[in-house]
Amino acid sequence: MASTGDPAAVCYRFGAFVLAPPRRLLLESGREVALIPRYFDLLLLLVERRNEVVGRRLIFDSVWSDVVVSDGALSQAVRTLRRALGDDPREPRYIRTVSRHGYQFVFPGVTVEPDAPAGPASITPSRREDDGGRAGVPLGRAAGAAGGGALAGLAGGLGGGLLLRWAGDWNVPATVAIALGFVGALAGAVGGLGVGAGLAFGEARARAWRPLVLLASASIGGGVIGLVAHTVGRWTIAGLFGRGIPAVGGGVEGLAIGALVGLAYGLSARPPQGSGLGAPARRRAAVLTGLATAAGCVLISLLGATLAGASLNEVARSFQGSQVGLAPLARLLGEPDIGPLTRAALGAWEGLLFGAGVVLGFTRRR
Repeated sequence: MASTGDPAAVCYRFGAFVLAPPRRLLLESGREVALIPRYFDLLLLLVERRNEVVGRRLIFDSVWSDVVVSDGALSQAVRTLRRALGDDPREPRYIRTVSRHGYQFVFPGVTVEPDAPAGPASITPSRREDDGGRAGVPLGRAAGAAGGGALAGLAGGLGGGLLLRWAGDWNVPATVAIALGFVGALAGAVGGLGVGAGLAFGEARARAWRPLVLLASASIGGGVIGLVAHTVGRWTIAGLFGRGIPAVGGGVEGLAIGALVGLAYGLSARPPQGSGLGAPARRRAAVLTGLATAAGCVLISLLGATLAGASLNEVARSFQGSQVGLAPLARLLGEPDIGPLTRAALGAWEGLLFGAGVVLGFTRRR
């Protein structure tokens, strides 16, 4: 046990956090932040000795006294604590690295208070971690990504529908814009759920090479959900209308978009734990991910992939009299019908909104 004071009597309050040694809890605004036992001991040691730099040898003797571990284990523990606290190692508010010596807890406003356990209803259960640092997929974060994707799809569909009406000299019914908004919200929610689940899975397990882990997990999530949605959609249309539809986007496109979002988010969201990002960092990560996803979607569109807008146009073409064809948009860009330039523009629009929406939903504080 790392405690050097009287852990049965006090707790430590700093910012939105309360460290309660008697209950072995770290709380953020009343909600439990999951820490494995040794990491909790490390944080407690740093907080109790906050007026001094705590050397690595003392940390190993106090926290890992019963096992032999490498410096990498300590570095990983500090990274995890910073992630939990929403700390930035480049501009630390809580844990400062003292080169070649150790670490110091530097938050200036730590208060020591009598520990007053809250009622069971005041603490929201959170995911639990064991000593291996493994955790289940936080469903709330995946749901947040689905919500962000749905809002992005709604905005994209409604915006595209209104532009389609204007480009078609207002001969396109207003109901088309509403229908496109609904379809966009549904597609965004489904895609956001798959990519968000992949991001959550990767965040819970990434111990090194975090951007690459998020790239892999988000691409798998996006690919699986894209393949399922594509298959179900084709079966549904064939069952309702007795006809097949042309080959449209699905698993490959979902895989690519998931990879784009995962890599961009992994590189832009610092500190790693998305739920610890402040508002400016969330917005920066959303904008950078949106821009990176937009650029990637332009590229994969030019390589022949069929994203949401182009897929919808292909489906519309297979039904005589459909008013959802996107040829008027193509004519705005100087093409007689959907061509490379229109595909690129649609890809940029979809990628920008989807990437930004998923990250904003995924990192939303709950």
